[in-house]
Amino acid sequence: MTCGFVATPPDPGRPTIRVLSDDLVDQIAAGEVVERPASVAKELVENALDARAGRIRLEVRDGGLALVAVSDDGIGMSADEARLALRRHATSKLERSEDLAAIRSYGFRGEALPAIASVSTLRLRSRPRGAAEGVEIRVEGGVVVDARPAGGPEGTRIEVSDLFARVPARRKFLKSPQTEWGHVADWAARVALARPRLHLELVRDDRPALVWPATSDPLARVAAVLSEADAAAMVRSEREAGAATLHALVSRPDRHRPTAEGLYLFVNGRPVRDRLLRHALLEPYRDVLPRGRFPTAVLFLELSPGSVDVNVHPAKWEVRFADPRTIHHLVSSTVRDALGARSWLRGGVPEPLSPGWRAVPAQTGGGEGEGSDWALARPGDAAADPMPQRIAEGLFETREPTPGLRFSELRLLGQLRCTYLVLESPAGLLLVDQHAAHERVLYEKLRDAWRERGVVRQPLLLAATVTMDPASHAALVAREHEVADLGFEVEPFGESTVVVRAIPALLAGRDPADLVRSLADELAEAERSSGSTAAGVRSIVPADHLLATLACHSARRKGEALDPREQRALLEALDEIPFAPCCPHGRPVAVPFDLAEIERRFGRR
Repeated sequence: MTCGFVATPPDPGRPTIRVLSDDLVDQIAAGEVVERPASVAKELVENALDARAGRIRLEVRDGGLALVAVSDDGIGMSADEARLALRRHATSKLERSEDLAAIRSYGFRGEALPAIASVSTLRLRSRPRGAAEGVEIRVEGGVVVDARPAGGPEGTRIEVSDLFARVPARRKFLKSPQTEWGHVADWAARVALARPRLHLELVRDDRPALVWPATSDPLARVAAVLSEADAAAMVRSEREAGAATLHALVSRPDRHRPTAEGLYLFVNGRPVRDRLLRHALLEPYRDVLPRGRFPTAVLFLELSPGSVDVNVHPAKWEVRFADPRTIHHLVSSTVRDALGARSWLRGGVPEPLSPGWRAVPAQTGGGEGEGSDWALARPGDAAADPMPQRIAEGLFETREPTPGLRFSELRLLGQLRCTYLVLESPAGLLLVDQHAAHERVLYEKLRDAWRERGVVRQPLLLAATVTMDPASHAALVAREHEVADLGFEVEPFGESTVVVRAIPALLAGRDPADLVRSLADELAEAERSSGSTAAGVRSIVPADHLLATLACHSARRKGEALDPREQRALLEALDEIPFAPCCPHGRPVAVPFDLAEIERRFGRR
C-alpha cells in the first residue's frame, strides 16, 4: 500500500564547475545572435556595410533554412584575415576599450561569423581589392574542413546553408518558409531605408524578388521600399538639439494604418526598435488619428557615438541615450513641426502641456482660414498629385491651399439618429459626430482656460461625496494640487472617499461624481503603467490628457436629442476653436460624402 508520497531522489553529488567546450560556447553565442534566418541575413549584411560595400546581393532559399547568402563589392579579406574572422572575438572594428564608448560600425563583437558557423554549414569566399587571388574557406558545425586559394570578384561572398540542422531543438521553433522570408524582407527593407545610396537586391528561391537601386533622395527610397502612396503622404521635417540632428519623414493625418509596423527608426544609420523614440513619435499624433490607428514614419537620428550606447542588446536592436529627455523632445517637436507645416489642423498641432504643468506655446502652421482640414480638402489637394514627378522635384506642398469651411455657414439639414448632424456642403454632404465635436470644443476651451488664467471653478450648492477604489483614491489624493489647477476642489475623506466642493465652471451641470472618478481612474492608470512607459520619460499624465478625459465625460452623448438651437450652437462653437479632424481620443469629428460619389450611386455619372 502506498502512502502517496514521492521518495526524494538520491543526491546526485555535488555539481562540478567546468570550462565549457569551444563548440558549446559558440552554440550559446549563436542562441544570442542567431534567432532565425533573418538574424543571419542581418549579421552578414552589416558586415558587408562595414566593409564599405556599395552593392549587396542577398539570396534566400526555403525562407533561409536551406540558404542565406550575401555577396558584396566591399574591401574584401586576405586569407589570413578570413581565417581570423571565423574565430571568436576577432574583429577589425575595435582596438581599445575606449572604442566601446564611440562605436561607429554596425558590428563590433566579433561573434557573428563563428556563432553562425557553429549551427550551420558556412562557406566564405573573399578577394581584397587589387589582389590577384582570394581565399575560400568551408566550415561545418564550427570546424574548418577546407581552406584554399580561389578566384572570384573583388569583395566577399558568404553562404550559410542548413541552418540549425545540427540543432534540431532550435530548428523546430522556426516558422514556415513564407513567414521566415517575411522577416528577412522586413529587415532588408530597413537597411534599404537607412542606406539610400546602397544598391540592394534580394533573390528568393533563385528568382529576383526585390531590387532597390541606389539613390541620393531618401524620399525616392521610401517610395521604392514602402509605396508611392506612402511617399506621397509624407512630410519632411528637420530639427537640431545640441549635437543631435533629426531628419523625419512622417505621414499626413489622413494616411494611417491599423498597426505600428510602418514605423522605421534609425540611430546613426542603425535600424532600432526603441520605446523612447516610438513614444515621442506617436505622441503628436494622439489628437489627430483615430484610436488604434498609426502613422507611417521614417526617422533618422544622428548624434555623436559617445551619446548613445549601442552595446545594450546582443543583436544590437536596442540603444540607450545619455540624455533621453532631450532626444524625446527633439523627436516629438520635429514630428509636431511636420504636422503643423500645413493646416490640416488650423492653428497647428498643440504642444502637450508639460509634465511640470507649465503652459507651452503652440507651434502654428498658418493663420485662421489658411488651408483646410484634410477631411474637407478637395480632390486636387496634395494627395492626388502625380507621384513620379513629385518625387523627382522633391516638392510635396506646392498647391495653393483650399480655404477652410466654417460649419456654421453650411446648411443644417437636421440630426440623424440623435447622433450625427447632417450638413450640406459645397462638395456634398458632411456628417458631424455630435459627441466627438462637443468633446473637442470642451477640450479646447478647458485647455485655453488652463493656459491663460487657470480653470475657473463652479462651487457646488451641495458638496458631493464620491467613493472609488483605493488605487484611484490614492492617485487622486497624491495629485491634489494638480487636480486643483484643473478646476476641482476635492478633499480626502477616509481611505476610499473624497468630498467634492467645486468643479470646472465650463462643466457646470455635469455629474461631479462621474467627473472625479474619471479623473482618478486616469491618474491610477498612469501609475499602473509607469513600468512600461518609454525609458527616460516620466510617467505622469500631462494636463491635456486629463482635460481630454474631462471633456469626453462631459460632452453630449450619442443618442441625445438636440433641438435646432443646440445643434446650431455646437456648429458655431466648432468655428471658434482650432479645428482638428478628431476628438482628443481619436474619433473623427466630421466625415464628408462627396457629391460625385452620391451621384455615381444614383447612376447620374
